[in-house]
Amino acid sequence: MGCSHSKLPTPYSAPSDEGRNIGLDAAVVTRLNTCSLPQLLDQDERPTFVLNMDDYAKENGHPIRPMFCNKALREQEQLLDRVLTAPPHDPDPQSGNAKHEDFQTWATVISRYGDSRDIYPLTLQYNNLLWTAFSIYPNWRIISAHEVFQTLDPATIDPPSTSAPVSEIRTTKSAYETEERSKVLASAAAIPTEEILPDVQQPKFPPVFLGKDRDNFPPKRASSVTLLTPDSCVPDWTAPHPKGVLSDHLRFVRQIDWASTPLGPMEKWSLQFREIVCLVMRNPHPSSHPALMGTGFSGPFGEMWHKVGPIIRACARTGHSMLTHNQPLPIMRYGYMEESFFTWSFVPVFGGTERILGFYLNAFDTTVESISSRRMGLLRYLGECLNATRTVKEFWGRVLEGLIHNDYDVPLALLYSVSDSEDADNSSCHSSNSIPISTRSCILEGSVGVPRGHAISPEEFSLNKTDDPLILAFIEAMQTVEPKMLEMKNGTLPESLLEGIEWRGYGDPCREAIILPLRPTNADNVCALLLLGINPRRAYDQEYRSFTAMLNRQIATSLASVLLFEDEMRRTRHAAQVAALQQESLSLQLQLQTNRMRRMTEFSPLGMFLVDPNGRVVEANERYFEMTGHPRDLDKTEPFSWLELCQDRSKEVVMDMWYSMVETRSPTSREVQLNCSDVHPRDFNGEPIDYWALVSGQAEITPEGELLSFMGSLADISHLKWAQGLQERRLREAEESKRQQNEFIDITSHEMRNPLSAILICADDIRDTLTHHTFIGDDDSVAKECIEAANNIALCVQHQKAIVDDILTVSKLNSHLLHITPVPAQPLIIVQRSMAMFRPEVQAKGIKIEFVTHDTLQHLGIDWVMLDPSRLLQILVNLITNAIKFTQNSPKRIITVQVCASADNPDFNLPTGFQFIPPRNTPVNFANGEGWGSGQLIYLGIEVQDTGVGLSSEEKALLFEKFAQASPRTHVEYGGSSLGLFISRQLVELHGGQIGVTSEAGVGSTFGFYLQCRRMLPKSHNQHHNSPEQSMVAKQAIISRNTASIVAESKEKPSKPGVPPPTMRDKEENAKECMNTSTDERNKDSLLHVLVVEDNMVNQKVLTKQLIKEGCIVSTADNGVYALQHLEKTRFRATDGIPLTIILMDCEMPEMDGLTCCRKIREMEQRREVTDHVPIIAVTANIRGGQIETAKESGMDEVIGKPFRIPDLLAKMRALLKRLEEKKEED
Repeated sequence: MGCSHSKLPTPYSAPSDEGRNIGLDAAVVTRLNTCSLPQLLDQDERPTFVLNMDDYAKENGHPIRPMFCNKALREQEQLLDRVLTAPPHDPDPQSGNAKHEDFQTWATVISRYGDSRDIYPLTLQYNNLLWTAFSIYPNWRIISAHEVFQTLDPATIDPPSTSAPVSEIRTTKSAYETEERSKVLASAAAIPTEEILPDVQQPKFPPVFLGKDRDNFPPKRASSVTLLTPDSCVPDWTAPHPKGVLSDHLRFVRQIDWASTPLGPMEKWSLQFREIVCLVMRNPHPSSHPALMGTGFSGPFGEMWHKVGPIIRACARTGHSMLTHNQPLPIMRYGYMEESFFTWSFVPVFGGTERILGFYLNAFDTTVESISSRRMGLLRYLGECLNATRTVKEFWGRVLEGLIHNDYDVPLALLYSVSDSEDADNSSCHSSNSIPISTRSCILEGSVGVPRGHAISPEEFSLNKTDDPLILAFIEAMQTVEPKMLEMKNGTLPESLLEGIEWRGYGDPCREAIILPLRPTNADNVCALLLLGINPRRAYDQEYRSFTAMLNRQIATSLASVLLFEDEMRRTRHAAQVAALQQESLSLQLQLQTNRMRRMTEFSPLGMFLVDPNGRVVEANERYFEMTGHPRDLDKTEPFSWLELCQDRSKEVVMDMWYSMVETRSPTSREVQLNCSDVHPRDFNGEPIDYWALVSGQAEITPEGELLSFMGSLADISHLKWAQGLQERRLREAEESKRQQNEFIDITSHEMRNPLSAILICADDIRDTLTHHTFIGDDDSVAKECIEAANNIALCVQHQKAIVDDILTVSKLNSHLLHITPVPAQPLIIVQRSMAMFRPEVQAKGIKIEFVTHDTLQHLGIDWVMLDPSRLLQILVNLITNAIKFTQNSPKRIITVQVCASADNPDFNLPTGFQFIPPRNTPVNFANGEGWGSGQLIYLGIEVQDTGVGLSSEEKALLFEKFAQASPRTHVEYGGSSLGLFISRQLVELHGGQIGVTSEAGVGSTFGFYLQCRRMLPKSHNQHHNSPEQSMVAKQAIISRNTASIVAESKEKPSKPGVPPPTMRDKEENAKECMNTSTDERNKDSLLHVLVVEDNMVNQKVLTKQLIKEGCIVSTADNGVYALQHLEKTRFRATDGIPLTIILMDCEMPEMDGLTCCRKIREMEQRREVTDHVPIIAVTANIRGGQIETAKESGMDEVIGKPFRIPDLLAKMRALLKRLEEKKEED
């Protein structure tokens, strides 16, 4: 089967007539024209197809070949087959359906009236569907199917009579319809037709608002219903030859010998009776027993006739229908009289006459609902009875009270509580489940339907081994904790035990009973056993089991609540008893404590007192009177009489304490000096001292917040105050001694550095002067001796300066003024820089110095870390200095510096025998303070190994101590201040690390240490700056090494024959290269105008001379006053003033020191009394960290410490001027 889906033409839009306004928007019409005909037909739920009538214009008889089928038709493949091809069998003529040939002719025929393409007739019934057709421009025919509602016209059919069966009426109608259809098909078109049934009219009601959501749905058209006759249906099973498929029950009914019954043979039944019988048999609800067929009701169901008979008689007498709800009717089935309930309806049947011919009975079995309702009523009543129960004993009585409510489902009940045999009054509800069952007994709490003293209900029995079947059943229920069924037929319920019982309910004896073990829902122990008789007229089925389970559950839940309440009450009583005992015990303890406190107060070394809010002493102990001399007759004392017991200067203190306690109500204490004439405290030497007491007070407040009194105590603190004063005096003396010591060190350092600076500059001047001139003959020898003497002078200056620096460092360490300042740094660069400082010296002494990096640095990616570079450099300088000192005279001269790292712990591959020196103080939470960052903690290890003279075990024990050397000859042979290793150890421990050594005499030594630092990301070196003190230490170290290298080089390297010896200027240039200062850069600078402010005339002249030699124009001032006067003449104050580029300012000067002068200049800048920022460099011998910071805070731009060299000073001056110039350009 196929269906063409060729594209249909687009909708045709006819031009609008002139003068006719249809009110359509052009845009709406345009959108409407976009909709195609196939889209419209696919939305239709009716099966529809389209034909191209041009295919049928020439001749008829072509098969139906649709050009388009809508979705509804495509989904019904069977219907589509019936449209395209003929079915295998022709339709029944009685059905009214046309044949496929007629349907094909009707669908494809073209009208003979003019050029009209409309079809006639418009409808045709085919395949139980009503088909309609219409044509559209230009040649399309659209055919749709509709459901058919078939009915018979009442006006054309005679009413049925009692003698005419329904089959005859149907035959007559079918013949009539066949004849009419034949006439229609014989017409010109030979096409059968039938009118379309109109839509069912809906009743008209006033509009009703159904809500927002309901109104959104469009109204649906009423659909018609097609009434058909299924093939399997049996319309009339009483007919001689019924049509359809008979069920087993209908075949059974037809086999009954109805002729032998009062109803007579079936063929003689009237039409009305047959219709009623068919109606009854078609009713799906069962309403009668098969045994009732052809008999009276009182036959098979004689046991219930006494209840049903009166109802039937009343219905027959009155002719009114009768209805009974849930009527109890006993039925004998399953071998016993069963309790059942029915809802009946009795309808009299007149059969078209005036007398009752019979009754139509419709019965509904409501046994399950009725019995369930009765049982639920029992459970509700039982719950009400148990609701207000408070004790277990009362609970058992309420259970029996609730069970009495239902006579039918509880014909018999026995309730036994389970208790321990040792204590009959103790219920097992509170007993442990581990107690054996054989030691327990059952006590009768009550019964329902059983008289007291009956054989089935003993008052008490033990749950031990016995031959009694009932007791054995109770024991089994206790053991299994499951319901136990008792039956008369298996002997578990002896019939002899049931004699003499007046049965409740229907009065029938029970054949079965069940034992329910009752246990609370929150425990496992069985508290009671309930024996219930089973309703003799009901089977113990699943519904009965559910009822007993619900009953057991309800009793268990209520029992748990009662037990919880009883336990709570028991705990409450126990708590009350315990509280009473505790109260009695506390009373005794309170009395005992009171006596103890009274005795403690009497023997206490403290004076105790009680003062009322008016200031009157109410009560006091004996010690109070002894300490104060207060009158003992307290009743005669005046308020605040105790104030006279204090010295005059302490009275104000005491009153301040009083007001403080009154206002704040908080504990207060004061130290008060007393003037009791009976007390004379003395010190250890027997000398009299002041009498002091510590007064402590506490306000006593009532629960309402009112002030009740003040309690207080007096403690003699005379010796404590004396010791405190002695300690303060000694502390002041120690601080004064320390201050004088530091001041002495500072003065000594200052006074030593001042001449050292001049000596060093003069030595450089002598060396440079002699180097720049050429001497001949003896003069050349004299010049060389003078140059050597100048070098020796410079070396002595550096040696003396190193001693001063070590003394200052030790002073800082002793005063805890030296701190670690972490900054971003590259440890490898610092180590290489320290080695570069010694390169000229080791080359001059023939020492090979090597640098080794461990693989751990690359593995951990160590580059930039947070540490104190100046302290690391200071440690390395000390260790490398010692290595050079002790290696320079050895046959093998090699120094190796090795660097490694660890991320977990300082576990490095140390040489054999290496030991770390135990630290004096271990820093707590090192590297966690401010400035350390949050990077990973790294342990940086450094070793300095030499091939020097080595150390013995005795000599190693003296290392790292202050002013201690390996042996007395060490100082004589190698020199030194004996402070280097001590300082190194202190600096390492301050940095969170340890230092150690391994050495062998004659082989060499290895000094190693590690520092704690933190990893950080690489950054530009120019972004990080050291502290002023660190910069100063590093600069001074480099100056020292440069000078020492120059001196050593001049001593160790004689000039070669024929080659002029290197001049001191050349050596000086090498030193300047180490400081990253070039002569070319100096020559490029402009002319410098320098003001030297110095009170020391020697230093002033030497510095002025050297600056002039370097090409500077120098002015001088003796102190800060003259410096300010000179500033008034410069361009900073007047446009036509003298030039001034920079000021070199000493700090310690008479009349006005350099710091004060600098502050005044900065104040002038703030007041805009000078035209620009005045560059100032402090030239001072005070190079402590705090002194450098003080200089910076006073306004100094830079600080250079004495002694210094002219190249270093010039480099700092140019760097400062360049920085200020760059800042000025940025602003």
